[in-house]
Amino acid sequence: MPLQFELSTTWKCALIGGLVPALFTLADVLESASDITFHGLFLGGVIAGYLVKRHGGTGTDAGVRAGLVGGVPALWSLKELLVAVPTIPNPLWFQVVIVGMALVAGVLLLVLPMVVGGLAGRFGGWLAERQGHPRVPAAGS
Repeated sequence: MPLQFELSTTWKCALIGGLVPALFTLADVLESASDITFHGLFLGGVIAGYLVKRHGGTGTDAGVRAGLVGGVPALWSLKELLVAVPTIPNPLWFQVVIVGMALVAGVLLLVLPMVVGGLAGRFGGWLAERQGHPRVPAAGS
């Protein structure tokens, strides 16, 4: 029995809206891990929210997911820190604290783009509503 994998409309729209910001974020991280900007994240969230609202979905959900897609490459910047922790000549408890702080920073690196994407997706959904979307099918059709 083959494995079937179907993306929801919300995820499809989020991937469309989050792909370009993810590429910009990846380029920023590879250029300089200490200077990360989330270029295009707001626009990607607006696009995702607009597209999903046209199909009857929730713009905020698509925007949050687009923010997640656009922000995931920022986690690559933590690699250098986590690789350097064992080489630091400090007590074990201090190394554990550093790893914990890196994990908190990783969570923040994901939460910030998700919040921005959610707000942008809500705005994109609002724009779609202003243009007459979603098209709700008539009863009985």
